Amino acid sequence: MDNLSNMGKKIAQLRKSHGMTQEELGKRLSVSAQAVSKWENSDSLPDLSLIVELAKTFDSTTDYLLGQEGGLATLLPQIRDSFANMSTDEKISFLGEIITVAEPIIPRAEPEPSGHPSLVHIHLGPTGMGLWAKDRLACILTTPFLKEAIETLQENTEFPLNLIPREIVQVLFALLRDMNDLRPDYAIDEKTLRASLQHIANLEQILAECIELGFVDRVRGGYRLNYKADLVVRLLALVHQTTNKHGTINVVIGR
Repeated sequence: MDNLSNMGKKIAQLRKSHGMTQEELGKRLSVSAQAVSKWENSDSLPDLSLIVELAKTFDSTTDYLLGQEGGLATLLPQIRDSFANMSTDEKISFLGEIITVAEPIIPRAEPEPSGHPSLVHIHLGPTGMGLWAKDRLACILTTPFLKEAIETLQENTEFPLNLIPREIVQVLFALLRDMNDLRPDYAIDEKTLRASLQHIANLEQILAECIELGFVDRVRGGYRLNYKADLVVRLLALVHQTTNKHGTINVVIGR
């Protein structure tokens, strides 16, 4: 009975999240707003047929409404079946929603530029990286994969990083932060940086070039890779890892 008594709270929460009033929900289900109010206050329960309609209305499941939740893993068979009949755009949109739920987007302090209704959202943290541009891109990278990609790229730098002078690439990797230490005030002191790059004879000149190119910032406490360069290095490592690691890529060209 506890699970059923929670149904009213779930209906109210889902209704509000969909921006609907009790009257609007009632009209959709051909019941009165008073009936919806009674459900939400746990004074009564909707008929079985209406529970099915509620699940459809809220893109939910009847199990969720009835309190028979078995964890997200129980939804995987349904997701696999649904994916088989979804278009690429629908898959991207769905994955984007998953990323948004996992890492809520922080509201922008400034208004978005006109002409860009769905700017890219990137989350980078100890759990990995998530990228989302509505109706365009969805990508989830785990921390182990990112670390492996960086290590592989360090050992064997290939296109497109080989277009950049080797010394600059070495500086970028030396300043790349550990995933577990993504502090905003992060910096490597000059002594430590010089010790790790002592094989570069003209380090002063290379650092100046990195700053001029917009890759590196000189701050109080030393040097740091700015956030754009940090993300670019990781994304290039992703591209390198997925296109050059033998036996792990499946490419379909054309329709």
